[in-house]
Parts: sequence; C-alpha cells; structure tokens
Amino acid sequence: MQNRSIEPYLNCSFECGCGRTHKSLFAHYIFEQGAIEKLPALLSQLGYTKPYLISDTHTYAIAGIVAEEVLHTAGIHFTSHVLKSPENGDLAADEHALGSVAMANDKDADIIISIGTGTINDLGRYFSYITGKPFMLIATAPSMDGLVSGVAPLIFHNMKITFPAQEPLALICDPEIMAKAPLKMLAAGAADILGKYNCLLDWKLSHIINDEYYCDTIAGIMRTAVDQTMESTKGLASHDSKAVSVLTEALVLSGIAMDFSGNSRPASGAEHHQSHYWEMQFLFDGIPAVLHGTKVGIGTVLMLELYNTLAEMEKPDFAKIRAEISQRLSMEDWEKEMHRCYRDGAEGIIELEKKSKKNNPDGLLKRLAVIEEKWDEIRSLAQTAPKASEIYHVLEQMGAAKIPADVGIPRQYVYDSIRYGKELRDRYTILQLMWDIGRLDENAGKLVDKYCAEK
Repeated sequence: MQNRSIEPYLNCSFECGCGRTHKSLFAHYIFEQGAIEKLPALLSQLGYTKPYLISDTHTYAIAGIVAEEVLHTAGIHFTSHVLKSPENGDLAADEHALGSVAMANDKDADIIISIGTGTINDLGRYFSYITGKPFMLIATAPSMDGLVSGVAPLIFHNMKITFPAQEPLALICDPEIMAKAPLKMLAAGAADILGKYNCLLDWKLSHIINDEYYCDTIAGIMRTAVDQTMESTKGLASHDSKAVSVLTEALVLSGIAMDFSGNSRPASGAEHHQSHYWEMQFLFDGIPAVLHGTKVGIGTVLMLELYNTLAEMEKPDFAKIRAEISQRLSMEDWEKEMHRCYRDGAEGIIELEKKSKKNNPDGLLKRLAVIEEKWDEIRSLAQTAPKASEIYHVLEQMGAAKIPADVGIPRQYVYDSIRYGKELRDRYTILQLMWDIGRLDENAGKLVDKYCAEK
C-alpha cells in the first residue's frame, strides 16, 4: 500500500527551486497487514539473496522471529544477530553495540536488514554505510523520525554525534505490529515530530542571521508531517490504527526531508540539543535511558517558551550588549564549565568550539549587527511559533511526558542544558540567539523555575 503523500518521493530526483537537486534512494514503502511476508519477494525483486538481520531482544520477539520464519520457508539463507536489551531502559546506539553488530556480521551477506525502530535502525543503517552494503528496515514502532533518513545519531566517546548513514531501499511496516507498540513509543514518535515546530523556526532563524541554506520545499514536507501528526494525536492513546498509520507516514516524511537536505537540519534544532545533553548525562550517571522522542517533546516545550518570550521582547539595547561582551565568560572559565557539564565528553566540545568559534567575540559582533538590522523580521518569525502551552496540552492528551520530572531529568540537568546544550553542535538555534543578545542565562533560570520543582 502506497500513500499518496509519500509516493511522489520514492526513488526520486528533481531540480528544486532552492537551486539544488533533491534525491532519494528510498524506493519501497510497504505498510499493510502481513507486510513481513512480502520480504522474500522484495529481496528477489531487488536481487539480494543473503540478508544479515539485526534486532534486539524485544524487536526479535515482535518481528524478528516472523522474519526468520518467512525467509526460512522461502529458502533464503540469512544471518541473524540479536543484541541483548538491558533489563532497565533501552539499548544504547554506541560503539559497543556497533562492535557487536560488526563481529556477528557475515561477510558474504549482501544486504543489511534492521528489525526495530530507534537504536537498531541507527546501528543498521550506519553499519550499512561503513560496509557499503544496501539497507532495509522492518519497523516495529512509530517511535522516531529517522525511519528512512540518511543520518544516524550515535554515541561515540560519550558524545552524541550525528553520522552519515545509508537510507533504506525499503521500509516494511505491519500496521498491527505498529499499533500494538507501547503507548510510550507512540507518544515518543509523535513528540519527535511535534519538535519540528521548533526545528523549522531554528532553521529559518539561521537563514535570516547567517544566510544558511534553506529550502521552502523541504520545510513544506516537514510542515505536512507536523500537521498530520497533530491530527493523529487524539487517537494514539487508544492505539487507533488510523492514527498510527498517519503518524508513521509523518515519520517517513520527516526522514525524506532530511535526505533531501543532506543533513538533519530540518528535523533537529535546539530541542534535540536538550535531548542529547540529557541522554549524555544519563549515560554518565548510569541512569536508564529514556526514549529519544520523549525527551524531544519535553525539550520542545522549553524551546518554544524561548520563542514565545522572543515574540514579546522589545528590541534590545545593542550598544549595551556590545559594551558588555568583555564581561562574558573567559575561554578558560568556559572550558571549566564544559568539563563540569560534559565530563568525559568535554574535550570533544572544546575542539568543536575551536573549529566553529560560535562564542568568538568577532563572530558575535558580526551576528549582532545582523540581528539588530533584522530584529523586526526575527521577532515576526518568533510570533509564528505555537504557544508552548499548546504543545504541552497535546503531550498531556497523549499521556506523554511533558516536563523533565516526568522522566526523572534533574533540575540541574535542565539548567545546564539550556545554558550549554548549544555547544553540542555547530548549529544556530534559539539558544545561540538568546546567548548572542545576553538573555540565555536569565531565561534558563526562568524556565527551570517554571518547569522544574525545587530539590
């Protein structure tokens, strides 16, 4: 079954009004009951004869066993590797898990098939990329927006880094399996898409201030995904199959948008900086992992609060901002803060700043000149942002986490993620803007007071 909003983007290439050629290798989208039974015929059609299946304890039970039985019945030889899921929390997509996937690999396999959604998908498509073998995904839950994207966020040396990866040739989804996913996974997928409200604002903001590449076509695809998700949220709490289908399609569209842009820019902004920062802290402290989309939803509420604040803000005194630049943290003190916050990952953060010079006074002065000149345009952009309270209410309706305490994120984590989460990426967002105009620390305090109980 092909959906009309996805079909035009399957295995496509077109010249866009943005001046670039957008391409997608993603060619087959099978979303129907019993979809896994179509796997042998699809492999035959594509010319592959020896797949390497990757799953974890949970996804193997959900769909891996069925996939093996279908392949065995069809006489297709395969290798299967099941990663052990932790008793508490979720499997991490780190170098240890990737090493396990590599060591179990059959060098004669001619295609990689991940059976899962989040971590297993990321591991499979990155392993596919580094081995040069094609990739296919059998999804088990609509819990994240990277189903068909060409990037993979992995943990390397305690840092969350987005690596280039192989987009799938095909995505296989059985609606019965997807609809039976735990509510927390459905809510995580929807929250991940709701985060695009903020992503698109951040992307446009950087276009205004830094003249970063921006594409209305890609942004339009992402807005379609967001609009569809907003329509589906009410049905997710009851595992309504139509709502799950709509959400899955939105997640696919998000991945297509990332493929067209060549990076995660249309789908990852300041809300993802929050999520990645908290994930790193959980790893450092041995706290069980929380679903990516769940954290993104919470981060979206916080970052939209910043946009709502910006929308009401009077034009700053830019002369005063420039005069006070020398009073900001020295590089030495900033590095101390990075070691406090990022711990084992601090050196990577410091090296990134040396290359990007996000906090360099000269670069700041150049940006301030643009921000001052284009203040009205920037403020008008902020006024298009939905109210944080609206997204909070939607998350609440789905039974999703809304505030940091809902998933055990401590107050200090939140305060530091708002102040220093921007250091994770060389990517201009609302966090960098607030820092540029000297309002970041002040607003971090206000947000923590509003959304995090005192301890």
